[in-house]
Amino acid sequence: MQTILKYRYWYFTKALSPEKCQEIIKAASTKTQHLGTTYRPRKHSRKSTVAWVADPKIYNLLNPFIHSANKNAGWNFQWDWNESSQFTIYNKGDHYGWHIDTQPPNPSSNQNFKNKIRKLSLTLQLTDPSQYEGGDFQFKWLDKDAKVKIVTVKDARDLGTIIIFPSFIFHRITPITKGTRQSLVNWSLGKVFC
Repeated sequence: MQTILKYRYWYFTKALSPEKCQEIIKAASTKTQHLGTTYRPRKHSRKSTVAWVADPKIYNLLNPFIHSANKNAGWNFQWDWNESSQFTIYNKGDHYGWHIDTQPPNPSSNQNFKNKIRKLSLTLQLTDPSQYEGGDFQFKWLDKDAKVKIVTVKDARDLGTIIIFPSFIFHRITPITKGTRQSLVNWSLGKVFC
């Protein structure tokens, strides 16, 4: 499916103001922090802390960007619900290795999760780029010659930037070498692809 996409990601540079980013950090900071885990645990694949945020105000803020990217990139994926957003903190040495987000949503009794998968992933940059080093957001796919292509999204470092992409695209966060990087991740759910 990746080979037929015209756009593998879509982004909005500095989409949210620094003040709005601070509001999100403040709201997320009240939640309990946990060690970041992966769907299929692999040694050394991830090191970060996370907190879960289910806030309708955040969904109302992000959903217009998701709809716009889904349309403008030509994906036109059916989706109708969001999982809880994941507030992530990466400190020096933290990282998240190559992965995709297509696993089933987090277990829940919520009927809106039933028979659905993650279709669109979103990352919101919450840290000014002067506050950390390393921590690059990268994608990986096979190009038309079947060669591995790795793309570093330079604008992803800008505070308030939103990146949206199909959840089946491989991506990672390179190790933080200095400072702290904070982000908010969101997954849009829809019926399984036919």
